[in-house]
This record gives sequence, structure tokens and C-alpha cells, in this order.
Amino acid sequence: MWVQKMKILALTLIIVLSLSGCMRRSNVEYISLQPYTKITSPSVGMLTPSSYPKTPFKISSIYNADNKIYLDRTIPNMMREDIRIYGEEFKKESETHFLLREDKNKTFEEHLAKKHLTNREMYNTFERGVNYYKDYVDFVAGLKCGTNVESQNIAEGIGSKHYSTFCPYYDKQGNKKYILVDYTFYFTFNRTKFEGSDNPSLLKHKFDEIQLQFKHDMQEIFDSIEIYDMDKERMGKEGLLYNKKYALETESNAKDKSLKCTYIKETDSFDCIGRETGRHCTRKRTEKYIWDCKDKSK
Repeated sequence: MWVQKMKILALTLIIVLSLSGCMRRSNVEYISLQPYTKITSPSVGMLTPSSYPKTPFKISSIYNADNKIYLDRTIPNMMREDIRIYGEEFKKESETHFLLREDKNKTFEEHLAKKHLTNREMYNTFERGVNYYKDYVDFVAGLKCGTNVESQNIAEGIGSKHYSTFCPYYDKQGNKKYILVDYTFYFTFNRTKFEGSDNPSLLKHKFDEIQLQFKHDMQEIFDSIEIYDMDKERMGKEGLLYNKKYALETESNAKDKSLKCTYIKETDSFDCIGRETGRHCTRKRTEKYIWDCKDKSK
């Protein structure tokens, strides 16, 4: 009996030690950063924003894994900021390759302004409850970049706005690469509070105030970004470098391409109108990717 108990005790101890070892290995440490702290990865470097120094940004201890930077912080009673910066090689062709061709690069603003959501994109945004979608051009580190932004139907007292900025370039070995900045801010309402907060965000601040603060933080980051492996000489010769910077007002000047849809029971279909484009689209409920659309002018 005693031997059996000792075996059970030993087995239990092994399991506990194994689990605690796994927990230690998976535990990620976060480091608080003061304003203007420089963070680097093999491809890109940046400075942390200067706002709210008493509530510093935090960086994960694995931030530079796979050439990625992870930043986040929660400003009490205002918002949570979540920022990811990636430097990678192209794995497949996409329309953002246009930005590596001088002729297409120079007309990319017009291309985005005229571009409609594809049938698949319309279905995808519809299914996810996206009620705000814009795409436009930003300038980061001398590059012309494509940005898209969306927000979804708000649930459980938390709202968010998610941005993605994509900046292609040639590196010094002639490879097609890109910097991707993925950034989101979260706000709360309906008695929901962030950890360490006394009040929901929207009780303390207006949405526009929260959004502007987030954009100021992103402006500081974008203005400080350096791309270490970019072939600036080639980019300059091919007309792919710009003496322009990120502008706060660019988003407000772009049109919201999201759809407001109504279900029509009699025809078992959805009738949708573009919130700012005026585009009229319909589809049968059972036909996911088949839309019939007419532009406002037609």
C-alpha cells in the first residue's frame, strides 16, 4: 500500500512539474517602453509614441520573432491599442504589386477610388457584419502604401476599428518585399470596462476623440519607421519613392464602400445600398457570391 501511494505521489509530481514547465515555456513577458524608445527587427525600425507616458506601450518578449514587432497598451477609460508590424517577402501575386510598377503606382489613388468590392468581398463583409469599409493611399517611409479600414457590428459592449497598411518595396537583393502594419483600437460602452479602468470608454470620451488620439499615435509610428533593407537607389530611379508623410485626414476623404442590407422575405433575397457610394446590389439568400449590382449613375 505504501509503495503504491509513493508511485501515485511520484506520478502526480511528474505531471505537475511537466505542466509547470510547459506553462513557463509558454509564458510571454511584456516589457514597458518609454516614449521614443527605438524598436528594431531585421527589416524595420520605429520609435514608440510619446502620448500618455504614464501608460507606456508594452512589447512582447517574442516581438522580433519572424521579423515582426508587437506593441500594445490599454489607456484607462479610453481605449486599447494593438499594433503589429511585419516585414516579409511576397508569397503570391496581388493587386498591391501595382505599387512596384511606376505607371500603376502613379495612378493607384484613382484605381482605389473606382474599385468596387468584389462579389466575394461583399459576401464576406456582409457575413461578418462590417458596417464601415474604406480603402485609400497612405505614405510611410517614403513609400506609397495601400490602406484598408473596417469596423463591424458591435457586440458585448466592445467596439473596434481595424486598419491594415501594406507597403511594397524592392530589397537590396532585388526581392519583392513589403512592410505590413496591422493596427486596431478598441473602445467600450454599455457598462463594459477595460482592465484598470473606472468607466467605459465612451462614458469618459467621445468616439472621435479616441480615434484622433489613436491616429496621432500611429502618425508618430509611421513618421519614425525606417526600412533597413530597401534598395532606395532602385526605388528612386523607378519613381517609387515619395517625399510625403502619413496624413490624419486621408481616411475621412475616402468613401465608405460598405453596404446596408435589408432582407426581402417575398423574394428570399437581400437588397443592399452602398452607404456612401449609392451602389445598389441584390442577391438571393442562397447564392453567396452571385450579386447583381448597379452604380448610382446608371
